[in-house]
Formats: sequence, structure tokens, C-alpha cells
Amino acid sequence: MPIHVRSKAIAPIVFLPGDPDRARWIAENVLTDAVCTTEYRRMYGYTGTFEGTPVSVQTMGMGGPSAAIVCEELISLGAQFLIRIGTCGAMDPSMNPGDLLIVHAACMADGTSKEYIRSYMADTQLELGFPATSDFAFVSAAANAAKSLDIPHHVGKVASLDRFYGHSDETYKKLFSLGICAVEMEAATVLSIAAIHGIRAAAMMTVSDQVFGAKRADEATIAQGVRNMIAVALHAIKHDSCAI
Repeated sequence: MPIHVRSKAIAPIVFLPGDPDRARWIAENVLTDAVCTTEYRRMYGYTGTFEGTPVSVQTMGMGGPSAAIVCEELISLGAQFLIRIGTCGAMDPSMNPGDLLIVHAACMADGTSKEYIRSYMADTQLELGFPATSDFAFVSAAANAAKSLDIPHHVGKVASLDRFYGHSDETYKKLFSLGICAVEMEAATVLSIAAIHGIRAAAMMTVSDQVFGAKRADEATIAQGVRNMIAVALHAIKHDSCAI
């Protein structure tokens, strides 16, 4: 049994929220016959089914280091498809609070994902600028699902950062000028670790903030956005070509 995710077994598909209350909400309101598999450090984990498909949901905390611990331990338990479900700060003015962002790539502006790739490539002479990308089939299926469910959505790149506070507007402007539409803290780590282990992974975000002006959505808007995000993810894995 792993040190932190104190569970004996999980489903092949695992959703990864940062918030333990969000994990519990998914288990109680979305999954069928969900059972709590771990409560250690309030990093709640649950396993149940969605329309007959086994699904786990596991709290992963905030930031790359916490995400890395959880991902490694989930993979040791048999996870085959990690799906990060979180929130992000949008730089693209077309992205409204509560909108869904389906991430097709995450720029490694954090330390954890870079360290993983450096370590993996250490026995080579190549310094790799690794593209941390979501599973293409999932991205396509999720975009189709969002369209069919009439949920406001975007497909784009994020930058995974180590700091939540302290970045200048100029930093955000330069990121946006490179076609990066939002910032967050965990996607690059999840996607990089999955690649190293040869399993599937994807990331999707609910817009909780507009970075310029530091305007945060109200809790009701975020909650509805999270419900939309989960609906899209479940629709994608069940009704398209993403099921394990």
C-alpha cells in the first residue's frame, strides 16, 4: 500500500481534483456505489462507477510536488488514465468565468515537471524541451462532448507555474503573446509523469479568475463550471473512444 494514497485498489480511470470537498461531491453526486478508499491527510479518494464504467476520484492537493506524489502512487496502484480537473486563471479575454478549458498542452514553467524530465533524460546527451500534452483522443472527445452539451468551452495551452501569487502583468502578457491562454499549477506535472510511465493523461480546467485585474468568479459560478467540466469529462470517457 502506498504511503499517502492509502488504498489497495483503484479504477483504471482516475479524476484528480485538488480540493477534497470536490472529490467528495463527485463521489456523492456523480458516481454510483462510490466507496471511500482513502482519507489519509484529508486527501480523500473514492471509487465507483459511471454508467457501468469504473471510475476513481482522488484528491491531489495544490502544486506540482503534491500532484507528483499522488500520481506516482496512483500509477503504482494500477491507474491507466489520469484526468486532472481543476481551475485556472485566464489571460484570454474571450474566456469568461465558469467557462471550460480543455487543455491540449501545458508549458513546464514549474520545477517539478522539469525535474522529472531532466531525471528521465539524465543518461542521454540531450536537453529536452518536452511537450507536456493531453491525450489527443480525450481532447477531441471532450470538445465534441462540450459542443453537444452546449457548454461554453475553449481548447488551448496553459502554463503550469510554481507560484500562485507574485507574477507581474508583464509576465502574463508575454505568456499570452505566446498563445498561452491560462495559468495553473499542476497540469504539466500530471502530463509529464504519465508520459514517463507510458499511461494516458489529460487536463481540463474551469475558469475561476481573469488574471488581468485579479477578478475572481463567485463561488456559484465556479461550482457550476466544475459541474459542467465533470459532465464533459464523463461524457467523453463513456460515449467516445476514450474508455480504458
